[in-house]
Amino acid sequence: MRLRDKVAIVTGAGSGNGAAIAKGFLAAGAKVVFADINVSAAEQEAIQSEYGKDAWIAVEVDVANQSSVEELIRETLKAFSKIDVMVANAGITIRKPFLELSEADYDRVMDVNAKGVFFCSQEAARIMVEQGGGSIIHMSSTTSVLAEGNAVQYGASKGAVAAMTRHMALDLGEQNVRVNAIAPGTIQTKLTGSRLQAEGVVAREAELTMLKRIGQPDDLIGAALFLASDESSFITGTQIFVDGGYSVK
Repeated sequence: MRLRDKVAIVTGAGSGNGAAIAKGFLAAGAKVVFADINVSAAEQEAIQSEYGKDAWIAVEVDVANQSSVEELIRETLKAFSKIDVMVANAGITIRKPFLELSEADYDRVMDVNAKGVFFCSQEAARIMVEQGGGSIIHMSSTTSVLAEGNAVQYGASKGAVAAMTRHMALDLGEQNVRVNAIAPGTIQTKLTGSRLQAEGVVAREAELTMLKRIGQPDDLIGAALFLASDESSFITGTQIFVDGGYSVK
């Protein structure tokens, strides 16, 4: 089992990509913290995995609040004594035309998507450095490098994530803490659901990929497992695009 004896935190594990990755980690042998602002949803996802309570806990966290993230770390250490993997996945979007965006819209997206990644990474890294190493995985996006309509603040937040990935990897490399990112294309989740319901959107976005389909949350599990495991021990500071070839077409 690829993650046997490892302890992983996955934020945003109450639905979508985070839930899929967290359950994939359980199947690979890890002890997993399902962390989400909606702790009931996180617990339900963990229960659906059919793994016993000795393999997981569900913890409420607001990633945009440093004290809340610190509590997440404490709860993880209390339950499992260490942290080997942090998946900073929690994210939101507010889709509006650029000229209609408010300061509150911008701040909310940046607080969760960028500041949240900073807090989760920093707090996990403190423990990993003491332990002698670990793997931090950020959830970036193709919007970190490619433009998309009505997504200025989302793209800005994911561009920040991509940049932080490189800089954190440099600062933490000598402490054997690796920092990488996964950059999904269009994935069918609650976050994208309303946009994909519009007539013709799924077909149009599928056509933009080389594989002629949009992604599903389970499509991210392989990349996350690879980056979390020792198989990627010489990989840091990079983004893996999981987008059906969209970003290079």
